[in-house]
Amino acid sequence: EGSLLLWVFLLSIWGLLLALSKKFNQQTMDLKIKSLGFIGLISLGFIVFILYTSNPFERLFPIPVQGRSLNPLLQDPALVMHPPILYAGYVGLAVPFSLALASLITVKHEALQYQWAGIARVWTIAPWLFLTGGIALGSWWAYYELGWGGWWFWDPVENASLMPWLTATALVHSLIVTDQMRLFNAMSILLAIISFSLSLLGTFLVRSGILISVHSFASDPTRGMFILMLLGFFTGGALILYSLRLKKERRLKLKIFSRESLLLLNNVFLCTAAGLILIGTLYPLLVEVFDAGKLSVGPPYFNFVFLIPFLPMLFFMGWGAFSSWQDSELKDLISRTKWIFLSVILLSIFVTFAVYNYAGLLTLVGITLAGWTILTGATPFFKNLKLDRRNALKLLPMSLAHVGLGLTVLGITVTSTYGITFDKSLQFGQSAQVGNYEFKLIGISDKNGPNYTAKVAEVEITSNDNRVAIIYPEKRTYDQNSPALTEAGIESNLGRDLFVALGEDVGNQSWSLHLQ
Repeated sequence: EGSLLLWVFLLSIWGLLLALSKKFNQQTMDLKIKSLGFIGLISLGFIVFILYTSNPFERLFPIPVQGRSLNPLLQDPALVMHPPILYAGYVGLAVPFSLALASLITVKHEALQYQWAGIARVWTIAPWLFLTGGIALGSWWAYYELGWGGWWFWDPVENASLMPWLTATALVHSLIVTDQMRLFNAMSILLAIISFSLSLLGTFLVRSGILISVHSFASDPTRGMFILMLLGFFTGGALILYSLRLKKERRLKLKIFSRESLLLLNNVFLCTAAGLILIGTLYPLLVEVFDAGKLSVGPPYFNFVFLIPFLPMLFFMGWGAFSSWQDSELKDLISRTKWIFLSVILLSIFVTFAVYNYAGLLTLVGITLAGWTILTGATPFFKNLKLDRRNALKLLPMSLAHVGLGLTVLGITVTSTYGITFDKSLQFGQSAQVGNYEFKLIGISDKNGPNYTAKVAEVEITSNDNRVAIIYPEKRTYDQNSPALTEAGIESNLGRDLFVALGEDVGNQSWSLHLQ
């Protein structure tokens, strides 16, 4: 109940900010009024849902002697910030959604139908940033708190946050073209509808408990059905309005290597990735609905299908940063990026073979594309910094986003290829070799926290007979009704990431450990 109350509260904040916005002029004031009306309609739907099916103010009777206390998984600093930030991103997508629908029913002259895009860019970038921050915090929390030894596991609710992030990324780029070149207006409106619909889908998956997930803190199919009805109403109504009121855009022949064409291509890749993730997330549910048995779709599927659109997208991203509006030619792009491309090829070969041991073609491709994305993202900013600082500052957000994505790809490639992980049972004083490091279980001690008890392992890590670190993974128990939770021991820097999660007592002073 509290999470949905937060949903409505955040929506009211976004609506208030839109109402106070100074980006509207006399021509677009009608657009502002109607978009606020759509936000009010969304608020009404969720307020009715809260009051009749999920009232957070409903009193418990008889009054319990002892409350259930806060879910132990949520008693962590990262989880204080992760859900509100992620929710702010989910809910914030209601603003471009409302602006897109308002543009459909407001604009009477063709010349004015693109004005909403310039306003919506800011209101799309803000929730995109919240989604990015929320996903990053959740990944970090999953890494050190859940004891999985990784940062992404294609959990259904993880997927539910990634899909609107992908489509919102496409929406940001589409709005740039709509605002500056008066193109792709239909795509921008459709992406705004899809992005908000996917955020509603994420809310449905979390609240209904219909899919098994560590993130599902409620399991009530009745409430889930109500959210599904809201999803159908808003998405279906928006698509009907889209089909009835969308004005035809002028036909224009695009040059293949112009900036608008490359942005369109990358949007296709982003939406393809979101669609493939959606299929893998909902397919088990559809199989169960049609009584065709039970199955699960795991990382092997997602890891494979995500690469199909993502690898070519990274390459064309680099060209997109150096392309020009309308008149870019292939020879121009090659001329502008040839030295970057050659530098990346040489550097990636050196890194793959000299720094790391060559582990396969896909690793070389991953490191190459990561370097390509980083350099093509950073170069326009530094080139303009010498010539025109004001223009360089305009390019800074793009450069930061592309460099950040490149670093992420580099991290994924290196950890996926060269990471060593296995489970081992160790007795006190016994050691296990993991790559170049030796993990030695010194002992287990008891610890009393503020509201939990814990078993704390002391693990010494050495390399070539030199002590690297001593870390203390924990197994915490908050109360008798809650399962024991892992607090991983981590020792990391730029050159290594050592991880230990404490497992179960297997007897004879022996404990299972997850090492990597």
